[in-house]
Order: sequence, then structure tokens, then C-alpha cells
Amino acid sequence: MPTLPGKSTYQVIHQLPDSASEWQKDSAVQAYFNPGQENQYSDRIDTLGLPGQHYDRPAPLVVADSLEYPSAYGFKMTAESQPTAHASVMADPVPYSPGRDSLVGSLLIGSFLIVLLATAVSRKFMGRMTRNLFFVDNQRTTSVPDTTGELTAQGIMVGVTSVLLAIAYFCFSLLYKGNRFMLHPHQLLGIYWLAVVGYFVLKILLYQWVGWVFFDVKKIEQWNKSQLFITALEGMVLLPILLLHVFGPLNAPTMLCVALIVVFLVKILTFYKSYLIFFQRLGAFLQIILYFCALEMIPLVGLVGLLEILNKNLVINF
Repeated sequence: MPTLPGKSTYQVIHQLPDSASEWQKDSAVQAYFNPGQENQYSDRIDTLGLPGQHYDRPAPLVVADSLEYPSAYGFKMTAESQPTAHASVMADPVPYSPGRDSLVGSLLIGSFLIVLLATAVSRKFMGRMTRNLFFVDNQRTTSVPDTTGELTAQGIMVGVTSVLLAIAYFCFSLLYKGNRFMLHPHQLLGIYWLAVVGYFVLKILLYQWVGWVFFDVKKIEQWNKSQLFITALEGMVLLPILLLHVFGPLNAPTMLCVALIVVFLVKILTFYKSYLIFFQRLGAFLQIILYFCALEMIPLVGLVGLLEILNKNLVINF
């Protein structure tokens, strides 16, 4: 057979007639390529192996065949165990926890730093409001004007209080609803925060409208400062409770009970302060009850109802 350089095995075989046998094809390929004359074969041990083949294992070489792993792995893999040896088993995912959430941790640490800075800026304002917490100034008393920085710091602390209330309810939802929400935890926390902000905005509007209709400017100013301080004080008390829950040993049920006690005490303090400012001289007990229920309890009940409706619609029912 003439030797034509540059041909492949496929071309050599297809030059033969269709009736050529396998032996004739093999002879034609060997005659064309002349194997074994210039080839350099390796004399190393074949570590790949084929099924059913076994090799001697000269020390210190470690040889593996298709049915056994090297002895360096410390175990043998037989043909019976081979189909299931590499089968992966899906593990249970780690449950979500606010303590492992970087956003929740950042919000709490940021709130802590803001409270420290706001306390340093408005310490005089907070000192005056603390002294006047259980009594009201006389009408003839000259009040010390508050600076813009002090009022701004208190307003920022009100924003911190809204964030902390949203985190507290977020922990409540995770405790009783579990991680069964159709939204990401960060989105759920953002929705709670918007609901709390709407609650504060509604309260401010209601208080301003009622105060403008029924009371004078001085009483409205006293109440605005008192409400600002009480709300900021609520956030300052809630902050260590949430820090102990997220980063410390305080469990969720205990944290929620303490947070509810704080909110309850804040409402009692608000009720007493509104009595001192607006109804002390009137002596109308029914009026203060209606005033407190309309401007404090109804917005709070509406906030809780809104949050529960959101949970009911966002949770996944299996």
C-alpha cells in the first residue's frame, strides 16, 4: 500500500473497499503508520486502571484503581458502596437570626452611637425636661429657650426610636411566625419601619390639630417638647434591651415582655404629662380620658392592627 504522508487514520480506513474486514483495516493502519519504531512508551505504572484490573503496589508508591481509593485516604471504597459514596445529602439551612444579620447589627450599633452624640448635644435640654417631667412650669416662669441643635438632636432620637420599635416588632414576628415570609427579612423590616414612621406622623398631625383648636400656644409648645423628650426617652430605654437580645443572652420572649412594659410605662407617663399640661385646672376627668384615647390609644391600636394585617398577608401558609 503506498504511503501518503499527512493522512489520518480515518482517511486510511476509508481508502479501503467497503467489504474490508476489521483485520484488513488494522493491517492497513499499521502498514501506513509503522507503530513501535519511533514511539517512546512510558514505563511508569498505570495509576488510572480499568474495572477488574489490580496492580501490585510497590512501596512507597500509593496506587489507586477504579474500585479502591489510595490507602492515604484511610478508607476503602468497594463496588457495592460506590453508587452511594458520592451521593449528596441536602442539609437543613441555618435558621435566620437577627444576631447574624449585619443590617440589624449595624442599625443597633448606629443607634447606640447616635444616642451618645444626641445626649452629648442636648444634655441641657434633657436635664430640664427630666426635672420638669412630673410637674409643669408656672405661667409666669421665664423658660430657657432651646437651641436648634438640641431640638434637632431630639428629633433624630425620635427617628432612632422608630427604628428600634420596628426591630422589636420584627423580632416578635420571627418568634411567632418564624421565617415563613415571602419577603426578604430586610424588606420586611423596612415595611415595619415605614408603618411606625406613619404612626408617629399621624400622632403629630392629630396633636397639632387638636392643640390648635382647643389650647393656647404656650401649652402646645410645652406639650411638643414633652412629647419629643418622652419619645426619645422611650428609644433610649429600648436600645439596651434590644442590644442584649441581639448580641447578648436575653431571649426573645423576655425581650418582648420587657419592651411591652416599657411601652406601657411610656403611655402612662404621656397620660400624666397631658394631664399636667392641659387638664390640671379643668378637673375634667372624662375629657382627659377621651383626649388620651383619641390621640394615643387609637393610633397605637391602629398601628398594631396594621402590622398584624401585613403579617397575615406576607406570611406563607403551607
